[in-house]
Amino acid sequence: MALQHFTGHSQELALAAAAQITEEEREERRKEAEKLDEKLRFIVEKIPDRRYHIMGSNAGAGSGEFHMYRASRRREQERLERLDEEWEAQKQAEEFEKKQEELRKADEERTAKKRDKRNRKKEKQKAKKQKQGEGDVATAGAAPAADGEQQQQQQQQGGGSSDEEDGKVEQADLD
Repeated sequence: MALQHFTGHSQELALAAAAQITEEEREERRKEAEKLDEKLRFIVEKIPDRRYHIMGSNAGAGSGEFHMYRASRRREQERLERLDEEWEAQKQAEEFEKKQEELRKADEERTAKKRDKRNRKKEKQKAKKQKQGEGDVATAGAAPAADGEQQQQQQQQGGGSSDEEDGKVEQADLD
C-alpha cells in the first residue's frame, strides 16, 4: 500500500483512516475502480487520437529546413486520412453487422411463423383422421392386427403412416 511514504504521527493517522473503511466500502471502491478502468479502455480503444502539436506552416520557411516541414506535414496528413478511413470502415462494419442481425431476426420470425402454420395444419389433419377413424365402425371394432394390415395397405398404395410423415417434415425443417 502507499502508506510507506508516511512517517511518524501522520503514518498513524493514515493507518487509522484505512482501518475505518468497512468491507462494503472497499467493495464499492473496487467496483468504481473497475468501472473507471472499463471507461478508460473504451476511450483508448474507440476514440481515435490526433496529434495537435505538429510543426506550423511557417516553421523553417525560407531556410533549408522547409523540406523537413513538408515531409512532416505529409506524414501527418496521411496518418489522419488513414484514421478517418479506419473509422469509416469500422462504422460500415458495425452497420453491416446490425443489418445482418435484423435480417436474421426477421427471417427467423418468418420461419417460426411458417413452422407454426405447418404444425397447426398437421395437427388439424391428424385430428381429422382420428375423427374419421372413430366414426368408422370397421376400424373401431377391428383387432390390432387389422390396424397393422391397414397401415401396410396404405404404404403399398403410396401413403405412409402419419409417424413417417412427421419424420419427413422434421428432417426437412432446418431450424
